[in-house]
Amino acid sequence: MLFKTKEELMEAVQDHSIRHARREYYVTESSRTKWKVLCKHSTEGHVKCNPSYGIKHVIQNVKDQTGYDVPYQNAWYSLKMAREIVYGTWESSVQKLPAYLGAIQKYNPGTIVEWKHKGLQASTVVDEETYPSWKWFLQQLSRHVIRGRRGMCLISDRHAGLIKAVREGPDFVSPHGVHRYCLRHVCSNFNNTIKNVVLKDLCWQAGSEYQLRKFNRIMDEIKKQDVKAFAYLDAINKEKWTASHDGGWRCGILTTNMSECINGVLKGARRLPVSALVEITLERTVHYFHVRAMKGQKMLQNNQLWTDFACKILISWQQKAVEHTVTKYSHAQQSASVVTRRQGRHGMNTHVVKIANRECSCGKWNQFGIPCSHAKKVCGAYNISAASMVKDYYDVMAYNNTYSKHFEPVQSEDYWDDPNFQLVHDPTIRTVTRPGRNQTTRIHNEMDWRQTRAGKKPNNNKEILQYKKMCHRRIVDDTCIFI
Repeated sequence: MLFKTKEELMEAVQDHSIRHARREYYVTESSRTKWKVLCKHSTEGHVKCNPSYGIKHVIQNVKDQTGYDVPYQNAWYSLKMAREIVYGTWESSVQKLPAYLGAIQKYNPGTIVEWKHKGLQASTVVDEETYPSWKWFLQQLSRHVIRGRRGMCLISDRHAGLIKAVREGPDFVSPHGVHRYCLRHVCSNFNNTIKNVVLKDLCWQAGSEYQLRKFNRIMDEIKKQDVKAFAYLDAINKEKWTASHDGGWRCGILTTNMSECINGVLKGARRLPVSALVEITLERTVHYFHVRAMKGQKMLQNNQLWTDFACKILISWQQKAVEHTVTKYSHAQQSASVVTRRQGRHGMNTHVVKIANRECSCGKWNQFGIPCSHAKKVCGAYNISAASMVKDYYDVMAYNNTYSKHFEPVQSEDYWDDPNFQLVHDPTIRTVTRPGRNQTTRIHNEMDWRQTRAGKKPNNNKEILQYKKMCHRRIVDDTCIFI
């Protein structure tokens, strides 16, 4: 927009400020041919407080506050400048990384940093899920976290590179530990092959059942409807994807949802320069630990013996136990049979409980490590405290010990030690090799749909239409890992 005179420009800005923008401004530069002003109370803090703040947010905020539709390119450049002011450039961020990681180690003893380079060399963050990257990750996990301990359970999807890396390491191979598959990923892969949402729902039910008889019944139903679907699931090791054959390793965890939650916590930082990514990851990890440490202290103050999760399950199963009928068999083995109450066509099922072995035929005690409703009924019959048989990892003290380690803040850059090497940013790493922006988040696909309830037939036409619409987008698999 051009103005004939400076006075005309001043009048137009003042009029726009009063009628539309409703913002105060001040003059930063004034001459015979130039008049420059800035908003007195500009919009600040969005980029710093929200790493996910994107171009669409810039456009919308400007629209809301000024009524002006800022061009996309202008919004892109302004956001780029704001990010560089807050987080620095990619070049400066890469150069800063060695000193920053050294400072984290200095102020937080025990911090481990592994560099994959020798001398002066460009470095990059692994952004692909390949066999070499998974192998390197599992090696670091084994060296710094597992440290020879046994009894570890790894839950992941069935990424070929990850499976190969797991097989080559000892930590998640019997007898040291086990590798299990995320049930949601199994169902998604199953549906991609069979293309039947009804069978997908049955697949989920089969994998999430704790009782072997119920698992077999659902598998028979799948076989009845589609032999190929049955063969697909039957070919997968049942210990890997079903709760009924798991042996108690999963502790009731069927999916990688917990790692998805961590991904959500760190979402938005992925697109930032590498030092900023590390800084935000540290800040949010500290916050994650702080919240749970405070939660643990609150449970201690309330004189809780078990965590909120365990208490909730104990109360729920205690209410169910009232309706059961128990028949004692062996006092030495503290065994008994429990019959559930009839509820319409359901109920009147018999379960065998052996307190001495801490097991019930329903499978829930073995899976969760918490006495089920049948076990609680038998414990009452034998005058035994069911709460005393809850696994130790539900103890409030164990919870507090998990989050007892504290983090120390990192001093300003003036106090950092000089590293004995430098990193040089390679701009070709970030070169765009295909049209459009790089994918920064996984687009939701059918794996994210809620499971249909048992007995309720889904609206196939609606779900198929939704799936077809999603197929027009780029879908990037986001493999997750949960230990």
